[in-house]
Amino acid sequence: MTRIARDSYVWDLPTRVSHWALVVLFVFSWWSGAEGGLVLQYHMVSGYCILSIVLFRFSWGFWGTSSSLFSNFLRGPSAVLAYSKTILDRNTKRYPSHNPLGGWAVVLMLVVLFIQATTGLFANDDLFNEGPLYKYISGQLSDNFTTAHGVVAYFSISLIFLHILAIAFYQFWKNQHLTHSMITGRSDKTVGTCKRLPGVFWRGSVLALLSVALVALIVNF
Repeated sequence: MTRIARDSYVWDLPTRVSHWALVVLFVFSWWSGAEGGLVLQYHMVSGYCILSIVLFRFSWGFWGTSSSLFSNFLRGPSAVLAYSKTILDRNTKRYPSHNPLGGWAVVLMLVVLFIQATTGLFANDDLFNEGPLYKYISGQLSDNFTTAHGVVAYFSISLIFLHILAIAFYQFWKNQHLTHSMITGRSDKTVGTCKRLPGVFWRGSVLALLSVALVALIVNF
């Protein structure tokens, strides 16, 4: 990684757009799911969008820019343990993208959102709405998926709450402005800058379209 004095490039545009889109869609999904009734039609569409973004983010973890690659921020147990021992220090080592704990937290949230979205494909509300794959399984199994969908929703809320607490902790205790970086794509501290790749927009667009097409194929199976 190249060392620069200040304002280094951290997050590419596809990563930032997918991150904030997930934030908006999750809030909408939670609200629409709580409202129920005919609003669940919009809840289902929001779920399809979330599933598309999660699939995109997984693919971007293999073919995106350096800061978004799983291989660059997922570290082994020893690195996670070593970082955990220094978590309360104000001046812990800074990383170009996610730290050892944050990297696994991101993957966990993506996996949970994937489970949340996929269970919804088989769920029902016992009234007007059924997931697009409901007809391929028994009513009892659909009810089980519906229960799992609700349970995972609360687990997702818990993870997001912890995520917000972690952001606040890094903001006020460690003086690391993670939200600023995810908005602007740049860091206000001296860290290793991430490698820019040519054609990032087009590569991201192709992977996003493929993710949407896959979800559309599943929904209309």
